[in-house]
Amino acid sequence: MTTGTPPFYDNHHRISADMVQQIIALMPGLDDTHRRILSFMALSGDQQGGRSSIQEIADYIGFKPAAIRNRLKVLVSAGVAEHHLVSFEGCRRPVSLFRLIVPEVGRLANLGSALPSPAPIPVLPESHEIHSFSHELFSSILRDETPFFVDNLFCTVLFSALPVSRKLIYDPHKVIVDWYGQDVPVTLRPLAERPVCKADDLRFYIGLITYLVELVQTEGVPLSVIDGGAWTIKVSDVLNVMGLSTSGGNTKTALASFERLASTSVELSALPKQVMERYDFERAEQSFQALGNFGIYQKTAKVNKTAFITFTLPPTINDSLIKYGRDFFKLSPNALRYNEAYFLRVHLWAKRRLGQNLSSKTLDHRRAWKEISPGIPFKEHIKRFNDVVLNFVDYVDSLLANEVITRVQFNMLVIGRPRAVQGKHQVINASINVFGYILRITDTHIHITRDIADPYVGLGSQSSVMLDSAGSVASLVKTDN
Repeated sequence: MTTGTPPFYDNHHRISADMVQQIIALMPGLDDTHRRILSFMALSGDQQGGRSSIQEIADYIGFKPAAIRNRLKVLVSAGVAEHHLVSFEGCRRPVSLFRLIVPEVGRLANLGSALPSPAPIPVLPESHEIHSFSHELFSSILRDETPFFVDNLFCTVLFSALPVSRKLIYDPHKVIVDWYGQDVPVTLRPLAERPVCKADDLRFYIGLITYLVELVQTEGVPLSVIDGGAWTIKVSDVLNVMGLSTSGGNTKTALASFERLASTSVELSALPKQVMERYDFERAEQSFQALGNFGIYQKTAKVNKTAFITFTLPPTINDSLIKYGRDFFKLSPNALRYNEAYFLRVHLWAKRRLGQNLSSKTLDHRRAWKEISPGIPFKEHIKRFNDVVLNFVDYVDSLLANEVITRVQFNMLVIGRPRAVQGKHQVINASINVFGYILRITDTHIHITRDIADPYVGLGSQSSVMLDSAGSVASLVKTDN
């Protein structure tokens, strides 16, 4: 028997309320709302065992059906429910059915009792439009979650694992990255039926971290964050730090990036011994999320709407923000404002290769390919790398033609113009400055040199070449030098 309108839920296996309580006891990471949903589904099954609309759960909990559906997806990912597509009279397309199931209780008993509960989801005013889903919840249920320093992992190594694609990817994305000369399998796993994060999303993530560093320096750390709660910030503040216009589609693009970051679990295996010793890992398999307990809401004003986001960061990142502040993560804002995902990869790769101490480094193209983008064929990498060089030079040419920059500034960015392709690799030869890192490219090797005048990379206190932070189109600022 089916009652109500889709989407539906059922207790086809007639799992008793007592059994649900045993499952809940083995999963301390579940919050009160998820426990009440499980109990209600079991109670409904004891009474009738048929399909019912999730509107019934919404009425019982006091949430909207969309919020209940998001929480049911969390329970699916946690292994205590299944998601099916079923036919329904009057609907041309299949509709969703969420079914209560018995999980692998032995596995939950081994994992759940030793794991801490996630940070509480922030309570927002009822007048705000809320789209909230907690992914840190089932990440902590299913596996050990150990936080990392964002600059030493996500922005130094794992950028090469993020797909460079215009298409949204809903399936697990597997890549092998190079870390301390060892192959480390990485799996980006989508959560709650959302796509995995992409390479360009990292631009907004770094912008977010950069803004938080500035916030801590000027206003301090909110008490709620110190106590393990969530951050609440305006998206426009992140865009301002990145030098992007707060009008147009930038806010929508940023929100989409944050949602993908929050809905992706990063799973690592076969970690190198150096990494395990550095972070005091007992196992070579680890997983983490960039953002947890993520939510979006809008505060409506007479003139416009201000978009806010709430989120939690892994404890180590929070601690780093509090303790280290300015030294937490340094990246040239120019690299964030230049909207090209593969260019950002090259910039982050150069940063990784030189680290804090080296002034230069030379690598062959196959080694560079393995570190920049191991998830695509070598020929495809060379094509994208050539496009990065040509597009960047064309961009700087246009700035010079429009008198946005001077000839001196042009020569600082384009040191050697692209030359005809030669040799077996067919790599365009050129010398360009990717905002702090000078790349001298031959057919066989790339020679990286640190720009000592750059304030984020080198020793300088001011940069003579900076992207414009005022206009909607990124440009370079003309100076009197």
